[in-house]
Amino acid sequence: MTKIGELPKEVGVMLLSVGALGFVLPAVAGTPAILAGGLVLWPRTFGKVDRWLQRRCPVAYRQGMKQIGRYLDDLERRYPASDGA
Repeated sequence: MTKIGELPKEVGVMLLSVGALGFVLPAVAGTPAILAGGLVLWPRTFGKVDRWLQRRCPVAYRQGMKQIGRYLDDLERRYPASDGA
């Protein structure tokens, strides 16, 4: 969650969009993306949901966060952050 909490708000909006598409498209899992986007945009509210899911469904939670982590790593690899300017 620390990596997700440090992301810019634009990435949160993008994750929410991907999550919404995940409910329509069969290849994309929507719930982890919506959770991650919510954690970026509203950390206090979604932090409670995050902790509840972590206690209630630990295996599904780990798999979802693993998928989001891979997605964010790929995004960083494709569009590296500029360190300056």
